[in-house]
Amino acid sequence: MQIIYRTFLVFIFISATSAASACHEGDFESVYKGHHKWGKNAGIFQFTENSTISVSTSISCDLYTAFLDSEYNLIQEQVAYGHGPHLDALAMITGCNPKVRSEFSQTLRSNYANLFRERKNVHELKNGIEKLIKSNNVLKASCIRT
Repeated sequence: MQIIYRTFLVFIFISATSAASACHEGDFESVYKGHHKWGKNAGIFQFTENSTISVSTSISCDLYTAFLDSEYNLIQEQVAYGHGPHLDALAMITGCNPKVRSEFSQTLRSNYANLFRERKNVHELKNGIEKLIKSNNVLKASCIRT
């Protein structure tokens, strides 16, 4: 049963990150196609936009952030309830020992208002979770993100 559950969590994580691997919205399958209605004929403006996207994506994007971004609404809902498979996956991603998942979920639930005070701010959520882990002695000792 444990193997099936872990496989399910990994599946959720992989499917979420494949959908949001760029950590932002946009069509990046063709780098020079562009977001603007006039496409690749935008010249220097399109070049600047594509360069900015490439730099910001490579610097600030990881699978953890992509998971938070693509599954934000479900994570928010499950934090409010205090349990759920997305919280279990989040605990696994942050390196928490399975024995402290309940503590992890309850800590997030009791800090719901602080974690979700801004509308869909993934970086704020990520920083908030990391601060909660560092401020909780049980989680600090049991959650090691590599």
